Amino acid sequence: MGLLAGLAGIVALFAGSKSKQKVKEIKKDIKVSKKKVKKLKSDNKAIKETQKNHKKAMNDIKKEKQKKVTHDVSADEAASFLKRYTKKKK
Repeated sequence: MGLLAGLAGIVALFAGSKSKQKVKEIKKDIKVSKKKVKKLKSDNKAIKETQKNHKKAMNDIKKEKQKKVTHDVSADEAASFLKRYTKKKK
């Protein structure tokens, strides 16, 4: 009985060392994964900031288009333009 218990203890030591190695590998993988997640979060934050800047720029461009001033054209200028336009069409 004692011999059998001793053998079981030795087998348990060998099996325990393998599980410790597996635990170390898993912890290492977790650290690597956490670093990747952290990097992806920072990349996403930068992308969102860029999108926000683009939207702001587009809104500014739209506002500028709305504020665009038309030129005051006199009747004489309009008449001369129409005469030239009709001559080109013929």
